[in-house]
Amino acid sequence: MAYLTSSANDPNELLDKLRLFASSAGWTIDGFRDRTVASGKALSLHSGSLHATLMSQTTGGDSNNPSPFFLGFGHTGYAANANPDVQNEASLPVWTNYVQGPYSAVYFFGGSGASPYLHVVMETQAGTFKHFGTGRLITQGVVNTGQYVYGSQWYYHNTYIDSPNAGQHSVAFDDTFANYVSPSTRVRADYDGVAPRWHAIPTDNNDARRLVCGWRSAASPLGLPQRTGHSMLTGRAPGYPLWCAVPRGAGLFSGIGHPPDLRFIRLDSYAPGEEVSLGTDRWKVFPVHRKQGPVGSPTSGLYGYAYRINE
Repeated sequence: MAYLTSSANDPNELLDKLRLFASSAGWTIDGFRDRTVASGKALSLHSGSLHATLMSQTTGGDSNNPSPFFLGFGHTGYAANANPDVQNEASLPVWTNYVQGPYSAVYFFGGSGASPYLHVVMETQAGTFKHFGTGRLITQGVVNTGQYVYGSQWYYHNTYIDSPNAGQHSVAFDDTFANYVSPSTRVRADYDGVAPRWHAIPTDNNDARRLVCGWRSAASPLGLPQRTGHSMLTGRAPGYPLWCAVPRGAGLFSGIGHPPDLRFIRLDSYAPGEEVSLGTDRWKVFPVHRKQGPVGSPTSGLYGYAYRINE
């Protein structure tokens, strides 16, 4: 089973259901237990050499970045110590904020093989969605390991809450980000003798560990998808792979790949949660946060993600 729709009352119950789904999708569960330094649960699992820990946190934050949260980080192995937040050679966590339950619906997507993944979409309120997950990129060139972890943080300040392109929002696989909240995407790509080498979407564009995978900014060389609408001939919108690149010095970047079975898509003619058939493939499409909400409410415009149903 690699696709499942479900429901959950709160973040802890959702993680428990993810544990069961991940096991059915071929992942090995290393641990599921209470966190010792914060309120919530920690789920550690792996597929081959790909290790990740996904956690809930029910407290913290503020009105602009409210709890509860999901956190996720990648690591190189599992240590059954007293604090599940600490694992071998781990990345810093990515965050998903305001994941309050009960959830209208939860969608689990899983893949195995050379590029395993776990992608989770939750409808926190009717028409409002959050995303988080982990996996390994479909890599370009020699990349070790290509693991990624991602989340989604909307910035709920009144000035930015209804601005889809505001850099204050930290969303998955996009580098239009200039706020104090933590990055929502980290990717491992080892090179130049540094291992593990985790790249993130930081506020410092000169960071040697910067991750480039933007699509919101019209000024970005990767920003074409946000300006590409539906075909006048077919009525369909293209789904774009979420390409990632890392800096190699002298202003040059190397492409490292894209997450499997996950695309950026415009939702001009699609409803949130709609299933779209493309040849023999089936895809589910969701807003990045909320499709064209009213002024003063969280609005991610027409930006969305498409997840392939892998059954």
